[in-house]
Amino acid sequence: MSSEERIQRAESTDRQLRRSLSLIDVTALVFGALVGSGWLFASYYTAMAVGPAAFISWIIAGVLMLFVALAFAELSAAIPKSGSIVRYPQYTHGSFASLVLSWSYLVASLSVAPAEAIAVVTYLAIFFPWLYATKTTPLGSVTVLTAPGVIIAFALLTAFFLINYYGVKIMGSTNTSLTYIKFVIPIVTILLLLGLALHPRNFSTPSFMPYGTAPIIMSISTTGIVFSYLGFRQGLDFAGETRNPQRDVPLGTILGFVMGIIVYVLLQVSFIGSIPWSALGLRPGNWTGLSATPISAAPFFEVARLSSSSALRWWSWGVMLGAILAPIGTGLIYIGTVSRVLYGMSTNGSMPETFMKLNRHRVPWIGLLISWLIGALYLLPFPSWAYIASLTVFATVFTYTVGGAAVPALRKHAPEIRRPFKLWAPTVMGGIAFIAAYMIVYWAGFSTMWIAVPLVLAGLPIFYIYVAPRWYEVSRSLGAALGVAYWVVLAVTTYFLLYRDIVLPWASISYGPLPLKLSYQVDFWAFVLINLLTTVAFTLVVYSMGNEELRKEINSGWWVIAALFIGIILVFYGTLGPFGSNAPIGYPLDDVSTAVAAAVLYVFALISARRTKDLEALIQSLKGP
Repeated sequence: MSSEERIQRAESTDRQLRRSLSLIDVTALVFGALVGSGWLFASYYTAMAVGPAAFISWIIAGVLMLFVALAFAELSAAIPKSGSIVRYPQYTHGSFASLVLSWSYLVASLSVAPAEAIAVVTYLAIFFPWLYATKTTPLGSVTVLTAPGVIIAFALLTAFFLINYYGVKIMGSTNTSLTYIKFVIPIVTILLLLGLALHPRNFSTPSFMPYGTAPIIMSISTTGIVFSYLGFRQGLDFAGETRNPQRDVPLGTILGFVMGIIVYVLLQVSFIGSIPWSALGLRPGNWTGLSATPISAAPFFEVARLSSSSALRWWSWGVMLGAILAPIGTGLIYIGTVSRVLYGMSTNGSMPETFMKLNRHRVPWIGLLISWLIGALYLLPFPSWAYIASLTVFATVFTYTVGGAAVPALRKHAPEIRRPFKLWAPTVMGGIAFIAAYMIVYWAGFSTMWIAVPLVLAGLPIFYIYVAPRWYEVSRSLGAALGVAYWVVLAVTTYFLLYRDIVLPWASISYGPLPLKLSYQVDFWAFVLINLLTTVAFTLVVYSMGNEELRKEINSGWWVIAALFIGIILVFYGTLGPFGSNAPIGYPLDDVSTAVAAAVLYVFALISARRTKDLEALIQSLKGP
């Protein structure tokens, strides 16, 4: 099959998808994915890190993410496709860039549904403690499920699979019903806490910003704020299955996201204002001391339960119901998201065509099955797997960068596409979205980046092994040899140079600041240079062996590789790296440096964009026969 035949088949399959989702369904997809298990813990972690000013962190993160959401809103209105998140970079930057970005999104999405199933069991374990156990790893303690806990989580995962399997209409209506409940419970909680348990002095005890301004920014990534906002893209993943996608997808995305921002800010305000210091036995204003209280296990449940108000004590069981339902809704959405990601990668030519196959309910079911099977593996009680699962969700943040770059790129290279929703000053707005996304990547910190970057790079051999031989005339044996060698080099250097020599010593001091020793820097730079040179050398070998189209694809994707390596270098030497307060690039210079680097990468991405074959075929399909 040629590239042209692949594109034609993808367009044909797109037309077979069942368009069943309404504006309310899209809004519910976005809000339902936003308000998962995060609403029950993120407010608590942010309060400990920041103090009374914690809600400012939510506002800043919300504004930054809103720029990203607006960029994707224009894209979704112009090109409403299922699996669209992984298809936009294919249209603007070709298969090399789209493979890396879509692999990043896939790795992140795969862990969400099982993680949400585990979250449900974790809340049930408050009443049935035999459902989980704590195990110690070299990186710290992690919670794993016992055999009964695994059975319950697996049953939930299977339910997610079956509801999605029998059609997007059933999934959408089920999620919309759950979202109504997920919306009502936080709102009632906010109103009751503000009306019956508000202690205004909590906002000035010991002061409004007791730990300064730095934690307000740093907490955006470290306490779960930005990851509570990740779900705004779920409506985009189902765009091809929406009745009126050019109107409903951008509108539903913005509506759902703004609703999420408002709810999260008010939850943080109500949590701060309702802390019952005397009931907890803490000195007022001892925000870090909350970790030693019952609040650490179930923050909003315990705040309500410890209240002097009988109405709030009764409502604590409503909070517990929300704690169980919130992860169920998010898990239901994300298991379907994975199938759309694999569907999108298949239309790009990055995965076999089998992932484009639809069942009789017009659902891409092979990807759904893969999501269910891999999700089941995540449930097994291996601590190292549990640790990786807690980190892979961070990989999705990296894919946000393409939204900002794709908007002006498509304006330039595909001006004839109709855009029902258009951003003002697209180059400026796209730049803000790109920089905001890259800042969020930086704020993930080295504790995440050390494993997230290798996980993203691990997808690159798919380009050598499958994509280049399948579509661009590269030898299969050469591609396979390069791919396997790349995996070996990446695994060995990650383990010995990052994990063993840097991360383990860092974990041994509870992730406090390491001394700025030369040995740590030598190991880090050995990792960077070995993997950077391997990436460039292996890609250039493929470049020289393929056809002219392959060379165009690779040239358009170098900015993605640069973004990965620049990001991990910046975070290593910044305040969110292993050196902490000893870092050579302190706060706020580290943030400024990252913003400048992001601006340069944005220009690089714009220069690299072009009118690809996929974009040309898309334009022809939009014109009609």
